[in-house]
Amino acid sequence: MYPTNKHKTTTWAALLLSSMLFLNMNTAAHAAAATESLPKPAWTSSSLMLTEANTEKEVMIHNIYAVPSKNLVYVHSSQPVIKTSSKTTLDWQLDSLQALDAKTGQVKWSTIFHEKSGPYTTYSNSWYTNNGTAYVYMEYSDKSKKLYSFNTSGKTNWVKNINASANISLMNNDNLLVASSQGVQANGSVRSTLSLYDSKGKLLSEKTISGTVLQAGHDRIVVDASKQVKSGSFWQPAANPKIEIYDASFTRLSFYQFPADASTQGDGGGDSLAILEDGSIIMRANFASTGNRLMGFGTDGKLAWGRAIAGNAFIQTSGNGYTVLTGPKLELYTMNGKVTERLFQDAKPVLMNVDRTQDGLYQLDFAKTGYILDPQTLEDIHVYTVSTAVPSLDHVSAYANDVIYSMKGDALSKYALKVSSAK
Repeated sequence: MYPTNKHKTTTWAALLLSSMLFLNMNTAAHAAAATESLPKPAWTSSSLMLTEANTEKEVMIHNIYAVPSKNLVYVHSSQPVIKTSSKTTLDWQLDSLQALDAKTGQVKWSTIFHEKSGPYTTYSNSWYTNNGTAYVYMEYSDKSKKLYSFNTSGKTNWVKNINASANISLMNNDNLLVASSQGVQANGSVRSTLSLYDSKGKLLSEKTISGTVLQAGHDRIVVDASKQVKSGSFWQPAANPKIEIYDASFTRLSFYQFPADASTQGDGGGDSLAILEDGSIIMRANFASTGNRLMGFGTDGKLAWGRAIAGNAFIQTSGNGYTVLTGPKLELYTMNGKVTERLFQDAKPVLMNVDRTQDGLYQLDFAKTGYILDPQTLEDIHVYTVSTAVPSLDHVSAYANDVIYSMKGDALSKYALKVSSAK
């Protein structure tokens, strides 16, 4: 499964470190993989720019997802629509889902979410299963909302009309959660309808709850049950929310009220809220009295622990563990405590990407060196560096099975790394 977040165009997190970053220095406890230069692309696709509408010369990538078992790579992208009349605004976009042959880079099929003279997309979100099913949610300029399920041949398994703006999340067993809401009421309260569908589009269960779904996955649903606060003409979520945790049967397991001096909005980078594979949850907050803390909620939904972290710490999760990157130090934890740590070295501050790969590994891309790490040990699986053929790592990309797929401009390239046995 692979997540995308509402109102984000990519799944990659960028952090500009104020301290010195350290690359390519491994502690003795960690095995070092042989460093390799990124090779020339095995292929580079033709332009994925759409010409079906009058759009700006820009392709925004929502996500890239590889399906090795089906020899496919998905690219979900959108292009801003150029304003040509009062009926068109730059808030609209032309969305597409394109499936490329992973061996050749040729486009096998493409779906454009717009019919000639019809409504354009105003918001989109997508998830993918390991067997290649693609779920795409679209909101259109005529206020309609649709949820699509595509198979690997590009045919629709099913399409559903959704009554209100929604978030979609992939749960266990490839079930899909649709959390829809009519918005904030006059008193600041929010009501959300939770609808769970199986892979065939059958409605398994449905329930209306108080609050806004913050995140869902691995059969847990985290809800902000607080009333929102009016700021001018806009409603804002409470800085210190009341959090409620539900399971996949929509049974409320627990709640936790953050103290008045706490704020869950702001500091650091990476995952400020994450659900681990076993259903435990971590959530970040800043306390006026004590600074940043990471809060851990057990599989029963109850608060298990809280511990101090640096304000500039970068959090990332994978499996049942999570990492905390603070300056040069990367630390690995589970809910039971610290597992290991390692250091990285470089000469100056750089822009850096940190992410979880779709196959559950950790990926760190610095200015000139990148790492694929084992999520249980932080040992190297791959260490790769920029080269004449690949002068920069600063592109939207995805990693799966020793292959990096990377966008540059409006084309996708495939970079095959040396096959690693350290998995």
